[in-house]
Amino acid sequence: MKTLQSLMKYIASVWVCDSGRYPALEGMTTDQRRNFLVKHSLLHIGKTTGKIAAVCENFDHVGQTDGEDSVLLQDTVVKLFINTLKLAEEVGLSADDLLVRAPQFVK
Repeated sequence: MKTLQSLMKYIASVWVCDSGRYPALEGMTTDQRRNFLVKHSLLHIGKTTGKIAAVCENFDHVGQTDGEDSVLLQDTVVKLFINTLKLAEEVGLSADDLLVRAPQFVK
């Protein structure tokens, strides 16, 4: 991918959110659909952060990580990024919106 927006479009094309994939969407209003998809994205984000927490919690007990933990952490951060971009798309944020607005929160 060459741009953040092309990545967001690709993610949306792979993770299609319709009633074929999510039967609960059938008959929902626009607001209900958005809320369902936001909640579902949050579930994915929670699952992903749980994987990071598991590595950290294990480190607290044994005081070290191994190569597999490093790969898991990197893979999980990429998945978290993907889930975040999907969530952004679901609430109507474009890549340009993210690029403009993100620095406002990094002050």
